[in-house]
Amino acid sequence: MVAAAAALACGAVAPLHGQDSTREVTGRATAGAATAPGPAVRYYHFDITLPDTGSTIRGRVTIGYVRPGAGGDTLRLDLVGMQVDTVALPGTDVELPFAYDGRALSIALPRRPDAPLRTEAVLVVWHGVPQDGLILRPTAAGWPSAFADNWPQRARDWLPTVDDPGHKAQAWWTVTAPSAWSVVANGRAAGRRDLGDGRTQWVYRELHPIPTYTMVLGASRLTVSRHRPVARDGDTIPIEVWAEPEDSAFADSVPFRRATEIVEAMQRLVGPFPYEKLAHVESSTRYGGMENSTAIFYAEQPYVSRRMREGVVRHETAHQWFGDAVTERDFHDLWLSEGFADYFAVVVGAALDGDSVLARGMAGLARGYLASPDVERPVVDDAVTEPARLLNANSYNKGAWVLHMLRGTVGDTAFWRGIRDYYRTYRDSSVASDDFERVMERAYGRPLGWFFGEWLHQPGYPRLDVTWRWDAAARQAVVDLAQVQPASWGLFRVPTVALELRDGARVLARRVVEVSAAHQTVNVDLAGPPTDVAVDPDGRWLLTAAVRRVP
Repeated sequence: MVAAAAALACGAVAPLHGQDSTREVTGRATAGAATAPGPAVRYYHFDITLPDTGSTIRGRVTIGYVRPGAGGDTLRLDLVGMQVDTVALPGTDVELPFAYDGRALSIALPRRPDAPLRTEAVLVVWHGVPQDGLILRPTAAGWPSAFADNWPQRARDWLPTVDDPGHKAQAWWTVTAPSAWSVVANGRAAGRRDLGDGRTQWVYRELHPIPTYTMVLGASRLTVSRHRPVARDGDTIPIEVWAEPEDSAFADSVPFRRATEIVEAMQRLVGPFPYEKLAHVESSTRYGGMENSTAIFYAEQPYVSRRMREGVVRHETAHQWFGDAVTERDFHDLWLSEGFADYFAVVVGAALDGDSVLARGMAGLARGYLASPDVERPVVDDAVTEPARLLNANSYNKGAWVLHMLRGTVGDTAFWRGIRDYYRTYRDSSVASDDFERVMERAYGRPLGWFFGEWLHQPGYPRLDVTWRWDAAARQAVVDLAQVQPASWGLFRVPTVALELRDGARVLARRVVEVSAAHQTVNVDLAGPPTDVAVDPDGRWLLTAAVRRVP
């Protein structure tokens, strides 16, 4: 996700946050019944009725689950502020005992069947007025609308689910809405039926497990334009743009002009597109863009003001691979989603428009990070207990730089082999930073614990104080390098820092050195004195260097 649909081409800025900034980050859902171990949910079949007027929704969901080997006789779900009407066995009149305290729904399951690993199911019927998660409000043009906006753990405000970033399941949707509306949801359209009473029923089926925070529906007066589909393994992936009629021409011609080419570039770089379709949707999300699986939602205002550009589209499209198909198990590893999306936004831009896009994008990301207060905290920051506080320059900007520096460290061949293996191995599942580290070590053939340790778990970056002098007798330039960042950040090992000794615009010599000590000296033989020394002139490392000549 990004802060504004008019985000920089690099997708560099962190998103705005909303009311849920007080929710804690844990390895499981917080403050809800789903924190305890129990049956593993395999699918949700949602049946949602949206109102013609007012804000009361009515829902039914069939939840398929598998019990663990022992225990597991209670299914615990997160659901906040709704009314639970019935819990039953699907297709029967058998009601099940349940307890609901307004935040957590606990369902007593029937006695275990003889085949404990068999998928079982339970039906939950509920209704109420969502206080969050499903946004029911008029569009800028005055049309009624309903758009889900579940990140980080706001699905619980309208859907009974295990609302946790590490939980993934299929999401099938049957949505009943006024016939004047169009409805989009996760997965491919599987049917549409006019009910004859001014309402229409829409069906979507998502065949892959997706995180709860990307399970969405959207409904309003929307037009759909279909761009050239993407070829994938003998299949074709529809590429759609859903927008209000007044914004459709702008959307097709400016931000989504190359929507198909962006997906094709990601497929070449990483691997096959992970889902059945990709829809780009003008919506009511509080974020500039939200990477819902197969149905990306973008904020409405940048369409209306005509400020939206392609950078946010590249960022959110990259999320379909990283964040959606491969999902961080815990929000503390958010860089595996946002850092990847920021990096691939500029990498795809470079694939489409040339390497200068990558150089400009990384420079912009560096400037944003260096100017932020987040330099005082590590990327993987276990001390943070609010998801919104992790939407920062560490998860986005520095996370992207971690990938860029890793690529420079291991080389292009090992980097891309590792990225493709990581995606292939963990597609449709959830991961931690250690999983990515192990894959990249396998691709590189050498340990990388030092790299991930300093760039993910140390705050800050190397601040170099560089002095140089000309030793006329030895005919040498003597370059002293000192790491002068705060002691609380620790020392960094930077294995390939380039030094260029210049006479004006002419490069007299270039040396590549490893910077790892608090202080070190490099002697460079030259025919004559240089006028300047440049440190890391190619911008390969996230560092700063103050350079001065001394007598």
